[in-house]
Amino acid sequence: MIGRQEERAFIAEALSPRAAAASVLLLGEAGVGKTLLLDTAVGEAERAGTRVLRVRGNAAETELAFAGLHQLLLPVLDGVDGLPVRQRGALLGAFGLGEDPTPPDPMMMSLAVLTLASQVASTGPLLLAVDDAHWLDRGSCQVLGFLARRLAGESIGLLVTARGSHRPDWLDPSVPQLVVAALAPAEAEELLSAQPDPPVGPTRRAVLATAAGNPLALVELARSAARDGQLPAVGPLPVTDLLERTFAARVDELPGATREALLVAAAAEGAGLADVLAALPPGSRTDVWLPAERAGLVRLHADRIDFRHPLIRSAIYGSAPFAERRRAHLALADALGSHPERRAWQLSAATVSPEEPVATALEAAAMRALGRGAVAEALAGLERAAQLHPAPTERARLQATAAYAAVVVGDIAKAEHLAAEASRLDGDPDALRWISAFSGLVEMLMLRMERAFCLVVPDELPGSAQIDGGVSTIATGIVYHSGIPAQRERIRPMLAARAGDEGMATHPFHLWDIGATDPYLHGNTVRGHLPAVTAAPGLIPTQKHTLGVLCMLLDETETAVSLLGDVVNPQWEDAADFHAGTAAADLALANLDGGRWADARLGVERLADRFLAGQHNLGTVRALAVLATLCALTGDTAAAQRHAAAVLAVTEPACALATTVRARRAAAFAATALGDHAAAHHHLRALFDGSGAPAHYHLSCYAVADHAAAAVLTGHAQEARTALKQVTAEVGDGASPRLRQILLRAAALLAGPAGAGAYFREALQDPAGQRWPFERGQVWLEYGEWLRRQRQIAEARAALTKAREIFEGLGAEPWGARAEAELRAAGVAVESARHSALRSLTPQRQRIVRLAAQGLTNREIGERLFLSPRTVGTHLYQAFPVLGVTSRGQLRDVVEREPGD
Repeated sequence: MIGRQEERAFIAEALSPRAAAASVLLLGEAGVGKTLLLDTAVGEAERAGTRVLRVRGNAAETELAFAGLHQLLLPVLDGVDGLPVRQRGALLGAFGLGEDPTPPDPMMMSLAVLTLASQVASTGPLLLAVDDAHWLDRGSCQVLGFLARRLAGESIGLLVTARGSHRPDWLDPSVPQLVVAALAPAEAEELLSAQPDPPVGPTRRAVLATAAGNPLALVELARSAARDGQLPAVGPLPVTDLLERTFAARVDELPGATREALLVAAAAEGAGLADVLAALPPGSRTDVWLPAERAGLVRLHADRIDFRHPLIRSAIYGSAPFAERRRAHLALADALGSHPERRAWQLSAATVSPEEPVATALEAAAMRALGRGAVAEALAGLERAAQLHPAPTERARLQATAAYAAVVVGDIAKAEHLAAEASRLDGDPDALRWISAFSGLVEMLMLRMERAFCLVVPDELPGSAQIDGGVSTIATGIVYHSGIPAQRERIRPMLAARAGDEGMATHPFHLWDIGATDPYLHGNTVRGHLPAVTAAPGLIPTQKHTLGVLCMLLDETETAVSLLGDVVNPQWEDAADFHAGTAAADLALANLDGGRWADARLGVERLADRFLAGQHNLGTVRALAVLATLCALTGDTAAAQRHAAAVLAVTEPACALATTVRARRAAAFAATALGDHAAAHHHLRALFDGSGAPAHYHLSCYAVADHAAAAVLTGHAQEARTALKQVTAEVGDGASPRLRQILLRAAALLAGPAGAGAYFREALQDPAGQRWPFERGQVWLEYGEWLRRQRQIAEARAALTKAREIFEGLGAEPWGARAEAELRAAGVAVESARHSALRSLTPQRQRIVRLAAQGLTNREIGERLFLSPRTVGTHLYQAFPVLGVTSRGQLRDVVEREPGD
């Protein structure tokens, strides 16, 4: 290998046991030598005793769900029986080999791959070699991205090659990357001289100039010049086009039967050798490819045929007339009868005009992919099926279904386009109502709330009309996010009958309709149904998302975290994509409410970065509102103010009031942390109208105590009393324990000195309020301040100490500092907040320590956090010296000593 010493050294260092996570990404243009570097690294690894599992992506399989993953794991699939039951079922389900008809949990399936790889690596080092990753199917990429983030502590290396200069979006930024550049002039000269018949004179200069340091171009142009005595007339072509032409010229010299066989192989790449042979004319044998082997175009194996370079396949396929390509695809479709997905895509490639049988086959393949959890591949199949179906109504149905798949994978632009196409195609009123409703969902996600509602609930629909279940769920979601009173009043009569229908009210979507629209009027009724509905088997991800948000709205916070975590666990690389990021934002909000701030931050950072990069939609803007709140509560006030202002600049013009409320609360928290009570009052006052009524019928009510605190400090107490009266009337008997605690805190702040104590004590009396620790800490803090002013010093010290412990445990530094100041004023010699060894660990390592302290084994922790047991063990081993412990049994004491635990 000429001129690649630095690249080989880089790869060796990145894959060495010294690396934190042995992984490396090679990027570069076609023919620059990425595969040769990978092959060299693989050879060196194998000679050192490392087991190697390989996969090579190809364009023919990008729509086949988990095709790349199956190729990678095929040599070790016999180890699947050693996996835990849930993991084994998920992995077999992804490969279409399981017996469970429900789609496999993608996190559990990815964990199964990690566990299987870890098992293989337990007997010796393992290297996963992934070539041409740009042609891998999306499902396989997601799993590889999952693995790449979990190599620390494993004897597993990952080597990936991909075309271009941009990192694949599924691969973690922490993976070291190297862009393989063209050879330097001296190295290009050396490589050219090493060819069997190197050109000389003007031809040599032309080869060097044309190849521009690309190794494959140098080799192939030298071969072409030796054969023809000159270079082909290529003109100003990119190197890839040049190489494709060069390869095509070499194919033209082969026998006709070999050219035909090469075209079939090019059309069938990824299919087995037996299937390719079956698609050739009767009597064909493997020696039909012998001339191509001798020409260095292909390599024949016992079970497959490989092109020496992807550009050879492109050249053969691209240079053949369409009629010949079509015959090849049809022959392959006949040969692939036992492989319905491959057969459907072969038929698709042979079809140029609408054909219902082909569309039906593609739809069936797409639905099978969906059943295996491969939503991206299902989307591709549904799109193509819609293109090929002759009936406009069926095309519209397929496009609408594809549009929903696009929402699930987070491609809102595609969803918007598909929904618009579906609306244009189908004039049937019933179908159009469903398609318009879906278009409304897309408009809501794009922050166009008024247009969204008009599409779902058009003006011509009678105000008392019953609205279909699926349509109403979209409508009530729009109503909640917009907070527009007229929309809510329009939809309420349409849902009135449903609230009293016992059978209908136990369906997840119907519970959402009445709970989200009237959370205080129907909240207690809905809460009564939630345990049975949330525990029902077979809930699909959309239902879990809907129920999780409903639980969050009704302050069933722990259940919300559990349901939403099943759908978008922050450990999952594509969590930010599901339902355009709204599910990830919802989970972060539930974690924020429940005091799991590290988890909340982990869940929204990537989404917030997308917003700041210009991707403004409902998921990203809500994520930034969560991040703004976290920054404010933990003392990063400048970032909090900056993020809150960015959210408000988008949500206020868009009439996205629910997120506006959250952004204004974040800005108010930041102002409070800075002692700027006038600014805090400004933001909180905006959450109530001129009469004091809550601007958002649900979320504004939760700000009433913070509003009262700011109002008292700025001389607006009467205004806050009016707001509290309005909120109390709105809530009625429907307050959750959390909201009762907030209302009692507000009443205490607004009562006279003689009456405040009773309200504070009643707020603290219910132990359920501890489930929302920051709000509980606020009550303890203000109660302690009141006690000190009443000169009840001993009681004040106890209350303020409790508040300080809660805020320390959360990391709410401004509020902790305030509690410390009050303690000093109460005569307590307060030491500075002690260093928390546990909180100095990464959020992931904190979670592992806490679970280990509960007595969970490494395998059980791995199942919860989607890590291998070996990685869990490594994290604990590295955490022990930081925590000052030497055994697992000491972890419980460490956690119990932590403030707020």
